[in-house]
Amino acid sequence: MLLKVFAAAAVLSTPPTIISGGGGGVVVDGFVVVPAAAAAARRRGGTAASAMSIASLLEKEKSVLDELEKRTEKSVEKGVEVLPFVAGDDAAKRAWLLRFLASGDDLEAAVGRVEASIDWRLGEGLEIVRKARTSFEAATSGGGWDNDPVLSAAPFSEKIAPFVGAAKLLTLRNAKNDGLVYAIRAGEVDDKSLMAAVTPDELAQFFLYAKAVNEIVCAKLAAETNELSDVVTVNDLKGVDLFGDATFRQVLSRTSKRGDQVFPGLAGPTILLNLPPLARALVKIFKPLFPKSVQNKLKFAEFDLLDSPEQLLDRASPAREAFLTEIDAILAAAAA
Repeated sequence: MLLKVFAAAAVLSTPPTIISGGGGGVVVDGFVVVPAAAAAARRRGGTAASAMSIASLLEKEKSVLDELEKRTEKSVEKGVEVLPFVAGDDAAKRAWLLRFLASGDDLEAAVGRVEASIDWRLGEGLEIVRKARTSFEAATSGGGWDNDPVLSAAPFSEKIAPFVGAAKLLTLRNAKNDGLVYAIRAGEVDDKSLMAAVTPDELAQFFLYAKAVNEIVCAKLAAETNELSDVVTVNDLKGVDLFGDATFRQVLSRTSKRGDQVFPGLAGPTILLNLPPLARALVKIFKPLFPKSVQNKLKFAEFDLLDSPEQLLDRASPAREAFLTEIDAILAAAAA
């Protein structure tokens, strides 16, 4: 798996930033991968450590955004019931369209991506986005966040939930409350048993539903903070089986690509923690093959990963605050 991950990182249009472990304490050996789309967007007005200001992006992209809005007007009107904003909310609509410009594509490509996203939502993904909207409303109806309606409404949740409990997958607001942090303890997921219980299509629907929920949450955060929120993925590889189920990895890859197409601009940097020895060796082997501009981005970081990740669910927990603050520090170091 890591061979494929490293190779994928190496061909990104924007160089990956590698963070390797230092000494002392529980050290994280890992690297940060900034997706090409997110990197291009940040070149337009953001940083790797923070969300992007909607106001600044609106100013930079006004002319092309106006044209994109005009050329996709009919498609947006047709699909407004499956989009992460309500009819008549022009500010939210323009913020959503901004995400299609984040990859640096030209206008023609952006128009095509908008139309393709809406077509998927009205066709293959209709039930997924409908469930995401309904479950989001239920989760926030009490003024806070109740995750039970979200999990119970997820496609094939009864099969998948036992393998991906809160101690293995967590989605949190970041330290600045302007984006999300999606934390995965990959080594704790029994991928072989999971794939024996579900089909690849069932698991793909589950993960696409999660992305649909995240899109709605990020849209709400954007309205509150005026920042184009994204999702930073933190993948703890401690104890991961390098020879785990290949089908599971294929599903993750497929849904990641599909998610980027359908839910644009959500994928922020990915931080890989606690790389196994083989992966650390690969970093050392491949380092000389990168340009100096990439090698110069190597950073060292120390990180205490919680033995009890349930602490992260407690909003008042010092451990939660420390975790989110450390994630911001790693991203800031990568951007330096």
